[in-house]
Amino acid sequence: MSPKRRLLPAALLICLTAPVAGLFVALSPVSAQAAGQADDQITAYTADATLTKDGQLQVKETVDLNAGGTTFSRTLTTRVRSDSERDRTYGLKDVSATVNGQPAQGFENQSTDDGRKLTLNVSGQSKIVYSYTVDNVVADTTEGREVSWPIVQGFAVSVPTANLSVSVPFATWVTCFAGRTGSSMPCTSSQLGESADLQIQQNGVPAGGRLTFLTGLSDQATVQANAQYSTRWSLGRAFTVDSSTIGLAVIVFGIGLLGAVGLWFFRGRDAAKVGEGAPERPVLDGADGPQFAAPDGIRPGQVGTVVDETADVVDITATLLDLAVRNYLTIVEQPRESHFGKLDWELQRLHPGGPELLPYEKALLDAVFADGDSVLVSTLGPSLRPRLNLVREQLYADVVTQGWFNNRPDAVRNRWTTAGVVLLGAGVVLTIVLAIVTKFGLVGFAVMAAGLVLALVGQAAPARTARGAAVLGRVAGLQHYLANESSSTLPQSHRLEFASRCLPYAAVLGLTEKWALEIAATDDDDDPDAGIGWYSGPENWHLSDIGESLSNFVTAFGGSLTTARRLFG
Repeated sequence: MSPKRRLLPAALLICLTAPVAGLFVALSPVSAQAAGQADDQITAYTADATLTKDGQLQVKETVDLNAGGTTFSRTLTTRVRSDSERDRTYGLKDVSATVNGQPAQGFENQSTDDGRKLTLNVSGQSKIVYSYTVDNVVADTTEGREVSWPIVQGFAVSVPTANLSVSVPFATWVTCFAGRTGSSMPCTSSQLGESADLQIQQNGVPAGGRLTFLTGLSDQATVQANAQYSTRWSLGRAFTVDSSTIGLAVIVFGIGLLGAVGLWFFRGRDAAKVGEGAPERPVLDGADGPQFAAPDGIRPGQVGTVVDETADVVDITATLLDLAVRNYLTIVEQPRESHFGKLDWELQRLHPGGPELLPYEKALLDAVFADGDSVLVSTLGPSLRPRLNLVREQLYADVVTQGWFNNRPDAVRNRWTTAGVVLLGAGVVLTIVLAIVTKFGLVGFAVMAAGLVLALVGQAAPARTARGAAVLGRVAGLQHYLANESSSTLPQSHRLEFASRCLPYAAVLGLTEKWALEIAATDDDDDPDAGIGWYSGPENWHLSDIGESLSNFVTAFGGSLTTARRLFG
């Protein structure tokens, strides 16, 4: 292989990696700064400190430096870990610095998260003198009153030897720790002089390390404890589980629960107790024989809304069946294209409807036949989509007009749900605030839970009037009749019409199959049937098949409503 070919892969690799390396270097100012600090060298360090009678420590530090750059920085930490939950905090004031006996040029005293960053201009051989006063250095402990301060700290380079002299009146003992942050390694030497001066020496303090002295005071000391502590935030502390937090959370949730239940008791209950409902026989005996008669003339769609306080798919479907039975439209089952082909039905309008129709019935009729007097169920979804809201609005308005509710059930639910969501949101905000500043985050959870309860209770809040409660009792009686009785006791000539009139009510009360079979039972021969007026099937269709046909129709039409509007709220 030629030298050119041997060098080509290496050249390509260099070309590809050089820009990436250059970008990394350009985006790494911290590395450059660290390199500058590494060029600095501390050759000597001494410190003198005195504890004043008011519990403040006056500190003077002298640092001999061979500067590798034009600036030098250190950080005095004022927050030190005390125990598993608390930090000890110190106060710094009167901070100043000189360089070679002159006020430091470019001196900056900047606040950081846990202390003060001191920066000044230097060049070459420099003698830096830092002066400051530290507060909160005296603490009461189980061992007595003690004074402590991490006096050597915040240097980005190592200190070869540190010599300290600390004057603490009435000091009785002294100890010292040096090394990395959190180290418990004792200093090279620490002793208490005859005049209560602490003499401390440490050979080698690593870059970023600390030297902390700790001394005890005798009972004769008059200086008062002034140590301050701050609780360290943690998720466990924010959501502390103890008697106080649990107790307060239970109280808050209990108040919210009682409030929600109280609102329901006074505002959400029916105006009268609903009875179990005696069997309601919907048969009116007249000159032409027995006829179907719904209790109080209630319509199927109204039944569903009174029962569950919601205008939903079942109510709309039952209303359409009722309109068909009353000859406003006919349902024509279409022949399948194959044995496993999809079922479909054509709805044909027979009558435009007049004032005898309730507004929601007329709205549904117009919505279904908005594009013509015939429509396939399979095509209803897109055409019904913009029209169903009006049907639902009219049905809710109707139950208020009838005097069964004082207010629209959906509006009542919306108010309660909105109040619950607002309380839930307030609970979220309160949880965040309490978790940040206290240990009572669980109380915010309790408020959130109370909001959720309010929203859930609100679903049962629409209150029926006394008249509405009475109608509901009669509907319960009608349901009892439809579930347990049949049309077999009626004359044969009236059974088909009676069962057909019962079917929409059975559909809204979950008894479609039973009353579809009642209609099918009127088929007394083996011949194909043309239909029963409001429902007709394809060729060779038998009335005895209507049970399956109606079940499929209810499912298909309800599905088209669900597609048109993802269920009603």
